[in-house]
Amino acid sequence: MAGLLDASVLADASKPKAKRQRTISTRVAFLLLFAARLLSVYFNIVHDCDEVLNYWEPLHYLLYGYGLQTWEYSARYALRPYLYLLLHTTVAAPAALWFGSESGKVAVFHITKASLAFFSAVSEALLFRAVHRHLSPAIARMFLLLLCVSSGMFTSATSLLPSSFTMYALTAASAAVLNSDHRRVMLYAMVGVIWGWAVAGIAFLPYAVLLLLVGNPMVYLPAGVVFVTGTVVPMIGCDRLFYGKWTFSLWNFVRYNVFGGGDSALYGVEGPSFYMRNGLNNLNFILPLGLIYPLVALLDLCQVTGNEWRPRVLIALSPIYVWLAPSQLCRTRRERFMYMCLAAAATLASFRTLTSTILGKLFSRSFARWISRGATAVVVIAIVLLSLSRSIALVVNYGAPMRLYTQLPQIPEEANTTNSDVVSVCVGDEWYRYPSSFFLPGSAYRLQFVESAFDGMLPIAFNASQGGTAASPPQLNDKNEGHPDTYWNSTADCHFMIVLQQADEPPPDPAHWEVIAKEPFVEASRSPPLWRALYIPVLSAQHIHWTHYILLSSKTLVDRHKNINTESIGSA
Repeated sequence: MAGLLDASVLADASKPKAKRQRTISTRVAFLLLFAARLLSVYFNIVHDCDEVLNYWEPLHYLLYGYGLQTWEYSARYALRPYLYLLLHTTVAAPAALWFGSESGKVAVFHITKASLAFFSAVSEALLFRAVHRHLSPAIARMFLLLLCVSSGMFTSATSLLPSSFTMYALTAASAAVLNSDHRRVMLYAMVGVIWGWAVAGIAFLPYAVLLLLVGNPMVYLPAGVVFVTGTVVPMIGCDRLFYGKWTFSLWNFVRYNVFGGGDSALYGVEGPSFYMRNGLNNLNFILPLGLIYPLVALLDLCQVTGNEWRPRVLIALSPIYVWLAPSQLCRTRRERFMYMCLAAAATLASFRTLTSTILGKLFSRSFARWISRGATAVVVIAIVLLSLSRSIALVVNYGAPMRLYTQLPQIPEEANTTNSDVVSVCVGDEWYRYPSSFFLPGSAYRLQFVESAFDGMLPIAFNASQGGTAASPPQLNDKNEGHPDTYWNSTADCHFMIVLQQADEPPPDPAHWEVIAKEPFVEASRSPPLWRALYIPVLSAQHIHWTHYILLSSKTLVDRHKNINTESIGSA
């Protein structure tokens, strides 16, 4: 959608039929987008422990009756809305009934992500259709290509995060702005902010300005009341049901993160350059092309006339600029803060119209067109190759934890007949790369934390006997202070252990542990940043240094389970 103010966009509509550009139907665009998102479902890793601990784990608890609880889900703080999780149980619960509570949980995990892929593709297809109808088929095709290959969309579109949910809403709202459908703009904005990520409300401010400037308050006020009631009331009802008291998680979250009610910097901070570095990693040339768009539009402003849609297009694209400015002042280190801008940034990358606008002021139109076509081809090929390289690098370099957890052996249920016979899967320093309880192959399996160099707060298991979601466990606090009760007895009581073994570390004690699986994982301290960020066949292997994720099995405890299982089968 970049270069939307270029006169060549308007010229498309006046071309003879025989010379009009080829078009792609919305249905085909949706299928292409959905296929790209399904690739993310299958290959994409979980990038953030916040996604696992604050969303996949409580969702697992709602489905199977066990999972990990963070302090944000303690009824004392009640920062996270259960309504967001309930929306996903509409897909996950039937899948859980069908696939069961054993190894089929991985299928439930991927089916849930597939539903995210579907809604992401729908929102993107809506914006594609709006671009195609109101701007030009050429821009729509470029937009579609960038959405399909963007590494940023690959990582964010299928993440179980409110920020990704808000990205869907923002994308759909942008389409509604282009379509002049103000009621839907209001609806998508309220759903995205209230049911998704409240902090993203600042990105929707331009749309609020649009409604105030062009709308009739007497028309939109009643609709706004209906939309607010329809989104807030269910959320408060869910908070009351799950937290066991009247509370409003949305307000609790905003108060903690925005109005100084807490210190979100306790959980990791980065400098102002983090967003730009992260944006370049995941958007490569798309980001700078998007950032220079206002300058190109300003250069073209005095020459293009008759564009009544100009203010609407600028408003449709403005959330990325409105959001980027305050995000540079935010110290919290969370990559997903960029997610809601990805779809908007991709719409800015129609490089051909940008170069035509600039070169057309210096050279003849035919020469400018020839140069712009060649330059566009080079840049687009570079964007595609860099995007694919980045996506592959993420999977190859950092995918070891998810691959390793799928190799946990399944111990038969009949071998675990008492509460003391829980199958313990232990982790130490690498607890934050746990991909969720969906990857534990049976209902007897539990993740346990053993003491390590990390001394901050760890999650604990939801405890139904103490109130479940309505409990306020004393081990959880808002100061990121560790508690001794969160640790497992000792490594001697671990059936399995997952460790990251450095190249210079001695092997595990062979008398107690058996290595049953290992997966390569990039060693960041010895691998150059460029080669960690991008994957280049043959060359990457020459520059990357590896450690290994290792799955260890306790020879004593696991053998004991096998013996019990053998005896029970024999006695039967």
